[in-house]
Amino acid sequence: MFRTLLLSSSLWLFGSSAAQNGPVFHWTLDEASGNVAHSVSGTADGVLHGANWDPTEGHHQGSCRFDGVDDRILLGPCDLTNGAGAISLSAWVKPDFVTGMERTVIAKTIGNQTGDHIWSLSFVNASALRFRLRTAGTVKELTTPTSSIFSGTWYHVVASYDGMSMRIFLNGALMADLSTSGSIGFHPQSPASIGALPTGERPISAWIDDVRIYDRGLAQAEVITILLQPELITGTRMLPMIDPDHGLFRPPVGPWTEMHIRDAAGRSITTRRIKGPNDALDLGDMPAGLYLICLSGEGHRAAWPMVIP
Repeated sequence: MFRTLLLSSSLWLFGSSAAQNGPVFHWTLDEASGNVAHSVSGTADGVLHGANWDPTEGHHQGSCRFDGVDDRILLGPCDLTNGAGAISLSAWVKPDFVTGMERTVIAKTIGNQTGDHIWSLSFVNASALRFRLRTAGTVKELTTPTSSIFSGTWYHVVASYDGMSMRIFLNGALMADLSTSGSIGFHPQSPASIGALPTGERPISAWIDDVRIYDRGLAQAEVITILLQPELITGTRMLPMIDPDHGLFRPPVGPWTEMHIRDAAGRSITTRRIKGPNDALDLGDMPAGLYLICLSGEGHRAAWPMVIP
């Protein structure tokens, strides 16, 4: 029997309503030389310490390469003017290898201990993600179950806090959430960094690209919009239609002309024209993994996060 677990109980709306504010800080990491990572949003240029530019190996153009020893980019405090009542961290990461030790994607800390974190997003337990957040003076910790994360593959990772809950997304799929509240506040004495803690501890061996910090909690629809950029995504909310016994995906009624699937790296691996309302895509021979099923047509686009176990 074909078994499919949809990580979203319904099709998410990627609306055409007024755009939300963009990131407060944004590092494209597309530089080809020098030791400065320029912030295209905000005024927080980073300084490379050991890390190297890789202009041809990014998910979006170039990226920054970290060797897993002590490479990092120091960013300064990166405090948010909203007092950090909400925050989201977004990045593309291609791990060189995954191990049991903690590997930092981005962090703001006053030291190396767990209780020193203001906020951070890291890989742990080889293939899990961990989001740490200090609210009301206490560090909360959210960790995903282990998942199918492999070396040499690009992943989009997001940690989101909206003032009511912490969430972790992997390639648009909600992997873990935790109810919590409280303000992060201002910590100008605490530096932020990419690729390791500011001290160089807990380094990652990976390529990192397109790092963003938002002053709000990103909803899943916004996360998938970032995942699929630069494509415009609009549509309406609908229910998924999957025949679990035969592995067939049937698109809901709509102006759909094309159906395709993206793999864990965000690449399109299967594309098919939709011939009519009863057309279906056979998923029965797809290997286990995390995917996005995408529909498009007449200016509309919609997507379902999906896991094939």
